[in-house]
Amino acid sequence: MQHATFHKKLNFNKLIILDCLPENDYQTAKRLHENLSDKGFGSGISLFKIQDEKTFLDILQDIKEIFNPELNIGFQPIIHIEAHGNPLSMELPDKSTISWIDLADNFRTINKFMGNQLITFIGTCHGYHFIYNNHTIKEFAPVYFCIAPLESIPAGDIENSALTFYESLFSAGNLTLSANLLDSRKFYTYNSDYMLHRAFHEAMQKNHRGKAFRLRREALITEAIKIMDETWKKMSPKDRRDYLKNARELLDVSLKSKESLRTEFEKFSIGYMGYINEDVFEEIWKHMHHNKQGKIY
Repeated sequence: MQHATFHKKLNFNKLIILDCLPENDYQTAKRLHENLSDKGFGSGISLFKIQDEKTFLDILQDIKEIFNPELNIGFQPIIHIEAHGNPLSMELPDKSTISWIDLADNFRTINKFMGNQLITFIGTCHGYHFIYNNHTIKEFAPVYFCIAPLESIPAGDIENSALTFYESLFSAGNLTLSANLLDSRKFYTYNSDYMLHRAFHEAMQKNHRGKAFRLRREALITEAIKIMDETWKKMSPKDRRDYLKNARELLDVSLKSKESLRTEFEKFSIGYMGYINEDVFEEIWKHMHHNKQGKIY
């Protein structure tokens, strides 16, 4: 399903580069800073050299504290990380590690402060697992947008790709266009708006028809009967059959209604992103209502 409404106005005014590479490694973070500065973008960039877990977490805490409402400085950073990585974690120069789960928890706090506008570039091997290990709509999105290598990747590929991405982003301001310049065979691009809406679209197809829908409907009827208690017990067999028939007919309509689906959409959207995009709901509804493969009736 393609959407025309996943684009939103973003305001970023700082690039924070977290350099977590050993001194004897190829210094991609330092070179990114130098190359962007040479192209005239240096004034909005901060480079931090990090040796251990404590320093890394302290810097993330400092970033969080900048969002103190009393400061009110309109801080909207992009966070770029250069480190070694594996499917479970990123590694620091002293061989300590930050798990992708812990990184997501820290980013989740920052992303909440930013109203789901945090852009990240995870410049590590297997950085894709940062998203893969943390993609759940049961919690707030750890980032709005993320670029990360799918698997092991040469340092030169990260260096060239990061420079291409940021030079385009800072010049044109178009996040989607800039990300599309990267090789999709090597880099994974994550957009939390799109991922939530795709998941919701799939849930509507799965949970509002067939066996899944019937189970949901019967569960609601069972709960209603429990609440009725003595009233249900006193009903005649015929009255019970009539009640069940009417309840099923009513739920067949109401659970598939636009307002019922809108309520579900709003609940998950607020919980995952902190806002509701009504245009996207309308687009999903139209797609489900008119596309035979996605039709819920």
